[in-house]
Amino acid sequence: MSEVQLTLLSLGLFVIIIMLIHNWIQLRKHNKDKNKPSKTSQKSEITDENDPLFNSANPIFENERALNPELEGYASEQLIRENLPNGIYREIEAVASITTKEVQNSTKSLLVDELSKIADARIYVRNGDEIWATGEALDETIRFNQILIVLLLTSRKGIKSELEIKNFQSFVENIKETVDGSLFWLANQDIAEEAIELNKFRVEVDQSLFIKVIPKSDSSFQVGALLEFFEDPKIVSNENGLHELRNSTSGTENICQLLSLSGKKLDINRDTFLQGILFKMDIPNTKNITYSFNEMIKLIDLCKKKLNGTLVDVKSNELDKDEVSKIYVSLKTIEDKMIKKNIMPGSAVAKKLFS
Repeated sequence: MSEVQLTLLSLGLFVIIIMLIHNWIQLRKHNKDKNKPSKTSQKSEITDENDPLFNSANPIFENERALNPELEGYASEQLIRENLPNGIYREIEAVASITTKEVQNSTKSLLVDELSKIADARIYVRNGDEIWATGEALDETIRFNQILIVLLLTSRKGIKSELEIKNFQSFVENIKETVDGSLFWLANQDIAEEAIELNKFRVEVDQSLFIKVIPKSDSSFQVGALLEFFEDPKIVSNENGLHELRNSTSGTENICQLLSLSGKKLDINRDTFLQGILFKMDIPNTKNITYSFNEMIKLIDLCKKKLNGTLVDVKSNELDKDEVSKIYVSLKTIEDKMIKKNIMPGSAVAKKLFS
């Protein structure tokens, strides 16, 4: 074998050895990564560090979803928002707009008596760019060329019946003919269909939370400790005499009610014989649900400490930290659904829907 052939053979063997070594290294690295436990596959456990409770949540402040100038129809939507009066919520109401050819005088053409027979319906009028008038502001001196007719689609009283919807639609058509105007629907023209869908959402998120603190060993709370607990500045008595926990960030928003075990208002005095405190949260009507729940749990922990109490559910089953965290997760789900629907928990539109 010549010297040149020997050199080429040696070079070929060297390249083969290098490739084998490289492949062995890559295979070993692959097997190592394969056996390493995945972070996403690890079981999620609640610890003191990742527990959602007692970790300060940022309140979700009530804001209407912002418009995107790049979306089609931005200009018309912006114009509608700027010209609608306060108190109309297109997310949950059918809104018909009628523009008259000539300025109308008095309320005769508004068929007010007929309107009063339709539950949850109301009417607004204005002349040009003047302020919208409704309710008691509608009198015989009123002049207008624009009319808004509004119907709440559903509430806790129930969904609108087929007859109620037909009566409202007939009323809108009667107004249109009476004033010889042009009709344009600003929201939810297909009333029956939209009402059904909205009511499904309402039923899904319309829940109340009830949990109790009861004495750990005695038959009732000690009066002295009870009086001291209710001196907490965050606990106030409202105009109906009901004790409420107020949001510490605002001082005005109600988080939950503190009631007797029978669901009645508390009478706290030196003669009080109290066998437990019921904490009630009206979930969709509570601003910043999960944040408020954390505030509620903080008060409950203080209650347990000062009154030597135990936290239980409505069936008097003790609730440990894991059970409370499960409640938090459920509340978070409701909160997210409401935000996605652009009905902020505790907002004016939520309180109208869940009324």
